[in-house]
Amino acid sequence: MYNLQRNNYHLKPKNSTIYTPPEVSEFIFNLLKDKFLPKSLILDPCSGMGALLQPWKEAEYLTWGIDNDLNSSADAKTDFFSCQPNESEWNLEVSLVLCNPPFNGMRPKLAPEAWLDKILELFGKDIPIVLFAPVGLRICHSLQGKRYQKFISGKYPAISSIITLPRTVFPNIEFHTEILIFNLPGLQPHYFFNHHE
Repeated sequence: MYNLQRNNYHLKPKNSTIYTPPEVSEFIFNLLKDKFLPKSLILDPCSGMGALLQPWKEAEYLTWGIDNDLNSSADAKTDFFSCQPNESEWNLEVSLVLCNPPFNGMRPKLAPEAWLDKILELFGKDIPIVLFAPVGLRICHSLQGKRYQKFISGKYPAISSIITLPRTVFPNIEFHTEILIFNLPGLQPHYFFNHHE
């Protein structure tokens, strides 16, 4: 498979900073905006240049972007993984977490798995989450696998919906990527991204 040979991040490390295309951000916003009140706080814990939050900002939702990359346009620079649930800044009423994390660089876990684990630690299992992930996060390899167990044991919340992205959605990258949506009932179980919608 081209995917295994070209995109094995452990054997061929790549730049993890892949920004969300604006049309994908708009697609997510249009899909979810009616589920949140206008003054809801929307968090992106790895906000990069802020593309995921931009449609929410323009619609005057409260947004909070954090990122440890000094080149990002985040509201705060912090190491998300050193944050503790009892710290005062995490007691804010976050309504939705949007997250397009790096896909590599966090051995032995997939990076989106590490981000999902941390989001759940800080905000609990009921927080609505939109998580970009390689298809391999969900398509696990064995019944005994730790990741597979997180999905079937209830450690991870149930997936409300999946958005399939074309493998060429990110410029200069070809990778099978999807968006997992947790804790947002009332959506269709599956969407295909279509930037013409």
